[in-house]
Amino acid sequence: MSLLLLFCRAAAFGLQYRQRLTPKVNSCLLSSSSSSVDDSPFHSLHGKTLVSIQDCVAAQKIVTNSKSDPKLIFVDASWYHRPDPITKLFRIPSSEYIHGPRLPSARYIDIDSVATSHEIFPKENPNKLPHMFPPPHLFGVVMDAYNVRNDDHIVIYAKRGALFTPRMWFLFLSMGHSRVHLMQGSLEDYMEIGGVVEEYSLADVIHDGSTKEGAGIREKYYEEEYTQYFDDGVLNVPRLYSEYAESTPRYKVSVSQASHICDKDEVLDAINANLKGMESKKNGNQDHNDTTIILDTRGSSYAKGHMPTSIHLPYAQLVDPDNALILKPISEIKQVFEDRGIDYLNPNKKIILSCGSGVSVCHAYLALKQLGREMSEETLRIYDGSWTEWKTFPDLPKVTS
Repeated sequence: MSLLLLFCRAAAFGLQYRQRLTPKVNSCLLSSSSSSVDDSPFHSLHGKTLVSIQDCVAAQKIVTNSKSDPKLIFVDASWYHRPDPITKLFRIPSSEYIHGPRLPSARYIDIDSVATSHEIFPKENPNKLPHMFPPPHLFGVVMDAYNVRNDDHIVIYAKRGALFTPRMWFLFLSMGHSRVHLMQGSLEDYMEIGGVVEEYSLADVIHDGSTKEGAGIREKYYEEEYTQYFDDGVLNVPRLYSEYAESTPRYKVSVSQASHICDKDEVLDAINANLKGMESKKNGNQDHNDTTIILDTRGSSYAKGHMPTSIHLPYAQLVDPDNALILKPISEIKQVFEDRGIDYLNPNKKIILSCGSGVSVCHAYLALKQLGREMSEETLRIYDGSWTEWKTFPDLPKVTS
């Protein structure tokens, strides 16, 4: 398909679907993982996005030995997009969380539940797209139910075999939570060095309020007001939100919508500009510089269909090949970007990240942050719907094999 034909189709679609949602820009840049002044006792976590297993063990020891109950919240973000390679069955992370082991007082949060789901928001998500970023009000209500406060330290972790913890990390970051960290390594790695875990089943004790043990365990995970919305420690988000949709959450979300998120219209504008720039350059004009870098982080499915002018940057190339829950060293990540000629440090060069359904894009966002890019919301965007949405519109421009 010629560039001219692609440009004409893209421009025609742009006229047809020009119902833009103007991005609400957050004035604060998401450039730090922690508050500028951190007076918490968790010195091993201060100022860090990526935290080692040893950092987490040290932080947990402070909780164990403290009389003031400092707030350290571990979040189990285990999520699987494919069957287990050995059993060929889909793992059920919520069940694994319930029955243990898990990190002390960990909460289990599902990106498919804390989302703009069709079940809760049919008008906002009529096409039933998966795990779309949630509205801030829903996020605030969920944080209240889990007894999470704005100044708590959040540590994201997962079990071995999970891949996409950066998505949960970015969810907290996009909602303005500053003290959020990503554990490098799995729950099993943590256990192997002697880290303390809970091995009892929540199904056996968490609802047993008749005993001191049952009541005490329940209070570690959520406030009594929200007991009816939990099933063995796992939050039923639709049931919760049906009751709290009109409430004012105690947890204060500092953004009017998830930060850095864009829609298909913004992506289409970028493609139009890129195609125009390529035509202009082809005709000898070298002054067309308002192009956008579009990075697609999918794996092999990229070859079957992708957006025009996009660059393939598989998320798997950003993580340790032997442990997908560990990000590669900065020097190796830098090489991945430079091999593709990506001008990643130019603050004036806009970058849009896309993938299959808005999950693995967060690996690229995390990588850019670690590389030192200026994390401006105006010039670094995540396409929430990604290829799952894009491919459903016949008139949107595509490159297919």
